[in-house]
Amino acid sequence: MTTMRPHHVVASLLIVGVTAAALGWAARAGSAGGSDPAAKESTSTGHEGHQMAATPVAAKSQPEPGIHTTITGEVMDPACFLEAGAKSISPGHFQCAIDCARSGQTLAIYDRANDRIYFIAGELPGKNPNDPVINFIHQKVDVTGAVYHRSGVYGIVINKVVPHKEKG
Repeated sequence: MTTMRPHHVVASLLIVGVTAAALGWAARAGSAGGSDPAAKESTSTGHEGHQMAATPVAAKSQPEPGIHTTITGEVMDPACFLEAGAKSISPGHFQCAIDCARSGQTLAIYDRANDRIYFIAGELPGKNPNDPVINFIHQKVDVTGAVYHRSGVYGIVINKVVPHKEKG
């Protein structure tokens, strides 16, 4: 049995919160069409169907839908990356990344060219978001899916992962 380090617990909680928010926004954006705009201003559905008062500003500023695109980056453990930086994406850190993923840490894609982390969001509740990338830890991949940008954080709901091939 693997124990999680304290920084992994904190990073895991952060990632779970960001992922949940991204999925919630995606679900609401997908079901927003065709409803009465006046009803949106009076109330909005909150987490798990709870009704919440909506402000006119909140009602008018719906989250943008995800953009279907392909990103290139390395599959990595974001908890260690937050603490140790890019050196955590190295052969010496491979087993730690595997252990963290197996103990529940959500993996991410690190785009070195843009110095950007894309947290992986699962499309369905109960499905492990690491499944499409677990065999590519510390490898450069091309990931296709819906990319979301919320509050300075990037996330992707993955449709396809393939090993990256350098052009040339």
